[in-house]
Amino acid sequence: MDLDMLAGSWPIRPADISVPRLLGMMEHHEVAEGCVASARGIFYDDLAGNSETLAWCEAEPRLVPVGTIDLRRFTGYRDEIRRLTAAGVKLWRLFPEYQGWSFDHAPFRRVLSALEDAGAVLFVYGQPSVVAAATAGARVPVIVGTHFYQMADLLALMEEGTHFYVSTRQLHGPGVLETLVSEFGPERLIFGSGAPLSALGAALKGITAADLAPDVRQAILGGNLRRLLGREP
Repeated sequence: MDLDMLAGSWPIRPADISVPRLLGMMEHHEVAEGCVASARGIFYDDLAGNSETLAWCEAEPRLVPVGTIDLRRFTGYRDEIRRLTAAGVKLWRLFPEYQGWSFDHAPFRRVLSALEDAGAVLFVYGQPSVVAAATAGARVPVIVGTHFYQMADLLALMEEGTHFYVSTRQLHGPGVLETLVSEFGPERLIFGSGAPLSALGAALKGITAADLAPDVRQAILGGNLRRLLGREP
């Protein structure tokens, strides 16, 4: 199960991130489920993007919907969170890396509170210590996307007892996964690829080539996220 997928159109550079291409990549690499958000919700209209995501996932059971709120618009966020929660959306993603807001932004605090009330899971990219400070005490599981260059910050926070989950998408430095599993166990590592903007096969290879026990590998590749989202068989 892949945490980190987008679809639609990509205005930053020429890229085919259409749903058919995404499904083709999933089929080729035997990825059973992918959590997907509409890129429309990042750049143009979060409500329309969320509706697009729901339509894709209703038509294709291999896709799991991811909701988003554009903090630059903000108004109506509680109604939108309620709407998608009623439609079965559990996983939400925010996009400071594209929208230009910071974690000390007041709208982030308000949206985080609403996601807590909804029983959601939050996925966001950022510096681990900054995300940890902004979500301290939150009643919502937080999945952080971070780069292996920030490994020291991540390790120190986990040693201090910060209980967020970590996407594997950018943890492709040598020995990074093995170190995290050795120090803290596999339960908080969640596979993400960034497909179809990034190569799904390369992301999978980073997990399958790591020196990990088969049960640990399977937990990272899907078991941990399914459990977190309440989708265990």
